[in-house]
Amino acid sequence: MRIESVAVTNYKSFLDKQTIHFEPGFNLLLGTNNAGKTSVLDVLDMEIGLNEPHRSERTIPKYGGQTNRPSLLEVTLSTSFNELWRLAGGTQLYLPLVTTGNFHEGLNTVETLEKFIQEDGDLLMTSTFTEGGEKVSLKGGQLIRGVASRNNPNEPVPSALIQFNPSLPTLQIQLGNFGGVGGVAGNYAQLFKPRIYRFNAQRRPGFQCGAHQTNVLDREAITLPYCLNNLQTNDAHGHQILCDWVNRVFPSVKWVQSTSTAGGFELKCLPQLPQARRDDLAISMSRMGAGIGNVIAMFYVVMTSREPQVIAIDEPNAFLHPKALRELLAILEAEGKQHQFILTAHSADVLTAVNTRSITVLEFDGVATTAQQIGSKDLHVLRSGLAELGIRMTDLHAKDRVFWVEGQTEELVMPELLRWACPEIAAGTSVLRVERTGTFSKKGMDPAEIAQIYERLSVSSALVPPIVCILLDGESRSKKSRDDVEIASGGKLRFLDRRMLENYLLHPAALKAAFLELDKAVSLENVSDLLIKNLGATDVGEIDGAAVLKSIFSELSEATLEFRKTRDVPILIDWLLENEPEYLAPLRICLRKSFGI
Repeated sequence: MRIESVAVTNYKSFLDKQTIHFEPGFNLLLGTNNAGKTSVLDVLDMEIGLNEPHRSERTIPKYGGQTNRPSLLEVTLSTSFNELWRLAGGTQLYLPLVTTGNFHEGLNTVETLEKFIQEDGDLLMTSTFTEGGEKVSLKGGQLIRGVASRNNPNEPVPSALIQFNPSLPTLQIQLGNFGGVGGVAGNYAQLFKPRIYRFNAQRRPGFQCGAHQTNVLDREAITLPYCLNNLQTNDAHGHQILCDWVNRVFPSVKWVQSTSTAGGFELKCLPQLPQARRDDLAISMSRMGAGIGNVIAMFYVVMTSREPQVIAIDEPNAFLHPKALRELLAILEAEGKQHQFILTAHSADVLTAVNTRSITVLEFDGVATTAQQIGSKDLHVLRSGLAELGIRMTDLHAKDRVFWVEGQTEELVMPELLRWACPEIAAGTSVLRVERTGTFSKKGMDPAEIAQIYERLSVSSALVPPIVCILLDGESRSKKSRDDVEIASGGKLRFLDRRMLENYLLHPAALKAAFLELDKAVSLENVSDLLIKNLGATDVGEIDGAAVLKSIFSELSEATLEFRKTRDVPILIDWLLENEPEYLAPLRICLRKSFGI
């Protein structure tokens, strides 16, 4: 069993129908706070009566008004006949059939059903919840197509009654119009609920419980102490493996055990291995955070489940340290291949910790939530395109826009410069350096086409924010040449107003401070004289600023100190921003112009 899709209409932040498809393996729901990630997991709970209509000016235009339109929620999952048969108890099962009028169609229906059962045919089940009721539709092959309604469970439905005859032993198929409690409206969807586990910081697994009849962990993980006791009693090797997994995630926890108490069982963690015989140091789960209980419960499901499960983890970064989260996901990916995982997050850690099969970006525009999906094929193309540009997906996550710059130094200092020059947009801007900037000036290369490579990534995926522009050094280009390139690229390729970033930093006192930070005392007069000598009559915007700084560093240090751009430019900018910010005013004007502000 796995979840195929979830559709949400008129529920919390969702207004218009949004359908989210899931793949086998890891699926990620990304979004800001209150974007609707947890609401999607609410639907996976498949609880009857879940009804919280969307509230906004679109549904309630007048103050004090009400909305009568109910929430509509759908969960579609894939299963097989044998799986449904086992979950239904393995004695009898009703399957709704395609109908013509009031009865099934086709003369060879029984033969078709027998073949479907023998081949363990795939079934697609959609459970629809609205107005406190539930409808379940089953689809399989060309025959099994029908709807069972819990609103009217006694309504007869054309269907096949499949029964097991232990005396033969065979399956017997009877066709007719069946109804009644436990009949065709026998609540198919609810059979699968125990196989959907949901974990978050608010759901704390039980630390004490009594004995139970089954070692299958309940959905809320309340029976975890009993289940773990059963594991350590009947599968010592499996218990050892589980403890090793827990130790990888939480190095301070060497062992996990469930001990008998007067009222049942209690879950405890030990800081030493059992051979140390220091059970007096055991710490009850009641005194530990929700994170460790959730992790133990997840591992128990992975360790003991013989059938595929759905494991939903809501904001794992809320109850796990980034390193612990990476270890958890690595173990789940390696050991839980048969299971389906659905994670919500606004942390970039999840993007790189596992091989994500689908990513859904949920965006709330102030009125309603919309969902944009990226499947596994698109993800491969996206990751490949980013890799060619030397970019990681984590560099772009949760940003509103991308500002491309000349090189490594600009990538280092530009965030600080933007906080000073453009504070209104700095926080949501990702600054990245372009690769192989020489291609922009190669003969025969169209700069507009090169810029489009970068822009294309921004429009091809919801994960990549829009490009602001690519800001390059002016170098030796004439003003007309720079203007022509900017026009040809639609403003996506821009140049500094001066030849290079260093041209904005030729300040005597800043240079003196940089030398002092590098443990070299120089006089302000000597620095000023050398600047005047190097500049001569050349305009400060056109001179080779990097060459000037190299000359000054070499001469003032008697060739013992070399100008290093990635080290010294940040020092100069930090000093200027703190002491002479207006000296950088021309750079501020250039940056604000690049952002259109």
